[in-house]
Amino acid sequence: MMMEKILMQPKQVRFGKVVKFILPTYLTSLFNTLYTIVDGIFVSACVGTNALAAINIVYPIVNILTGIALAFATGGGAFAAISLGAGQKEKAGRQFSVCLVMTLLVSGLAAGWMALCLPQLLTFLGATPLTMADCRVYAMIWLIGVPAVVGKELCTYFIRADGSPGYGFLVAAAGGIANILLDYVLVAKWNMGVLGAGLATILGLVLSCGLGIWYFCRLRRQLRPVWRGMEIKEGIRCAVNGASECVSQLAIAITTVVFNRTALALTGEDGIAAVSIIMYLQFLFIGLYFGYSMGIAPLLSHGYGQGSIQVCRKLERYSYRFFAVAPPLLYGLAFLSAPLAVSCFAQRGTAVWTLALDGMRLYGLGYLVAGLNIFTAIRLTSYGKGHWSAVVTLLRSFLLLIVFLLWLPKVWGIAGLWLAMPLAEMITIAASVGLNQSTTRSIHKENQNVVPGDPVTE
Repeated sequence: MMMEKILMQPKQVRFGKVVKFILPTYLTSLFNTLYTIVDGIFVSACVGTNALAAINIVYPIVNILTGIALAFATGGGAFAAISLGAGQKEKAGRQFSVCLVMTLLVSGLAAGWMALCLPQLLTFLGATPLTMADCRVYAMIWLIGVPAVVGKELCTYFIRADGSPGYGFLVAAAGGIANILLDYVLVAKWNMGVLGAGLATILGLVLSCGLGIWYFCRLRRQLRPVWRGMEIKEGIRCAVNGASECVSQLAIAITTVVFNRTALALTGEDGIAAVSIIMYLQFLFIGLYFGYSMGIAPLLSHGYGQGSIQVCRKLERYSYRFFAVAPPLLYGLAFLSAPLAVSCFAQRGTAVWTLALDGMRLYGLGYLVAGLNIFTAIRLTSYGKGHWSAVVTLLRSFLLLIVFLLWLPKVWGIAGLWLAMPLAEMITIAASVGLNQSTTRSIHKENQNVVPGDPVTE
């Protein structure tokens, strides 16, 4: 198994091997981004920026559903990788099974509640008479498709925990390609508008979910569902460990509402469309950070489960070097490519294009420091320290961001709206550094007397 070849001994850990293991996960993150970006491009080009604004208004609902799935997927996936590293295959399978059952239950209840009060919910999210019809259509498609949404996330993360990031990439790539083709047919050719974009996305997720189910039925390596002995407290424990990702998605849902309402007050519907464009492009650029961090997380979890702290230290050194070099290059790319990137969504010279161009170059300053914060949160989750991971995510994605979103636009207008995220990321860096240092000492102390195979998470 590739993971075992990387982690057998510290001297066998080489950056080239690590990159080879991480690359499929980064590409997976990239294709996940395509689910939303391609919808945005087709809707903007074939329907208009008001329809694009409608999709952005609905996205807090998507964030909530995805957040529920990610809490169990990331938290449970980390614990499963730790269990596999410790040689506890049955425990890993039971963690997978309880996460699957509880995710479907919780997300189903959430989707049912949102469907019952959808008009009021959309009005709260910022829907106007101009966008309400499209908002309702797009929201209902996601609520109906919730099993595919959560199933795809669960399968992807647990496939990665099983040491098969390449197949995880296939799962995401198949769904992403299907989404692109269906967007072309349903939106561009058949003029189905927001309905077509929603159907294209959900059908792509259904394909990804189906491939994930096939993996665990036929192709699994070590991880297989174990239905006997499942306990609710184990599922809760997994969800708590993945709380960081859930907090992130819920924070995005709330801050998107604030972004949209502030932009609407400052510049009308054009402002909401500009926010939508910047959010789409953010996924594309910051996806590099998420892809690297999620790619290396199973290696950290597996090494931690083995008690191989020297392996973990070496992987962390590679990571800190990466996050010292990548951010300035990424911001430079974002700054220079901004006119071309924004023109994929809005016609050059329009008010929306101008707002999004200026906004992207200011908002993108956050890319210089976001990488370390993202890696810190995912690193802590991979070691089973999800409660500390949630602190980092809560600061960068919600508490500080909300403060700056409410304050800066009053001082600097629309520029203050774009600068809220960079300032939140910069202040969070201090917490990330402190938590990295303290948890590193704690993790290394825990493992001083652990030998490979010991259950370090008990």
